[in-house]
Amino acid sequence: MCNILRSRFAIAALVAALLMIVNAATAATLRFGGTGSSLGMLRQVGAEFTSASGVAIEVVSSLGSSGALHALADGKLDLVVSARPLKPNETAAGLRPVLVLRTPFVLATSHAQPQQLRASDLPQIFSVDSPRWPDGKPIRIILRPESETDTTLLGNFYPGMAKAIESARHRPEIPIAATDQDNVALAARISDSLTGATLTQLMTEHSHLQVIAIDGTEPTFANFESGAYRYTKKLYFALGSKSAPGAERFVSFLQSPPGVKALRAAAILPDKP
Repeated sequence: MCNILRSRFAIAALVAALLMIVNAATAATLRFGGTGSSLGMLRQVGAEFTSASGVAIEVVSSLGSSGALHALADGKLDLVVSARPLKPNETAAGLRPVLVLRTPFVLATSHAQPQQLRASDLPQIFSVDSPRWPDGKPIRIILRPESETDTTLLGNFYPGMAKAIESARHRPEIPIAATDQDNVALAARISDSLTGATLTQLMTEHSHLQVIAIDGTEPTFANFESGAYRYTKKLYFALGSKSAPGAERFVSFLQSPPGVKALRAAAILPDKP
């Protein structure tokens, strides 16, 4: 009889230990990071995922794409959103692409009532010493570092823009914002500013910057989805060999109807196949 009781106690203890392990795994917090323009989106959409799954998410700031990808390879993050595709050495380190999203890339300003700009005028605006808005107010440009994806995007979107940006770098009064968050904060503090940003960052961080129509087309989410507004920034999701299983669940959530709804509320869409 004593042996039977001991066996039952042993089984009960084993079941309790297994339940503790399962509960600990379920309660484990997923750690995400990446390019600054994705952080607000990850927090907002992550909250929807947590509500649906019970899995908590922590979004780590100030790593950038490359720093976050290194952390992903080391197992310090579970999922990363990069502003660029993975490099061969990163895939060799066990990282793999799992999803690509796209969001409008916009020109934004602190000007209270900005007038539309023409794409053909933008290179001159960045080249001249004292550019002005159509209402005569000075345009105060903010640049990003040469290595930033946003610098490349601006240079590629408009003919002559890459050369104009390089010309603007020689003007000492033009500030350079190191991160996406610095960029938006600086644009909010400087009167009549002009900078590039993503619509998902502006919306999910509740920025008060105004977005600027280009050639008469407003950079609204509806215009972006229809193709009327064509300036796009892509965000690349990656997992690592050491990612927690819950990170796969998050990616699956983003591809489900509730996940796509959450993405749309954050002004971002799955990339077209």
